[in-house]
Amino acid sequence: MNDTAHTPVTADTETAVLALRSALRRRGVAATDGDLPGSVRAEHAGHRVTVRHTDDRWWRPMPGEPHITVPVARSGGEDALARDLVAELLGRL
Repeated sequence: MNDTAHTPVTADTETAVLALRSALRRRGVAATDGDLPGSVRAEHAGHRVTVRHTDDRWWRPMPGEPHITVPVARSGGEDALARDLVAELLGRL
């Protein structure tokens, strides 16, 4: 993943961000823009997770290694990603 904060946000990224935020909200989870362009932060009951869309994929920090990111979904898979994130936030994993 290109970790620079200067990665341009494309129309595809904007669409993916809106789709993920909508999917999270439909499941009752607060979703806002993250700190970096193209990122979404989901929060529920004091738990938080942030993912970032770039290179036609969704990425997130590797547990225990916040400086390393791993792909978690492809563009177009926002509903499935939202379902997984909500399950994690609600402690159902």
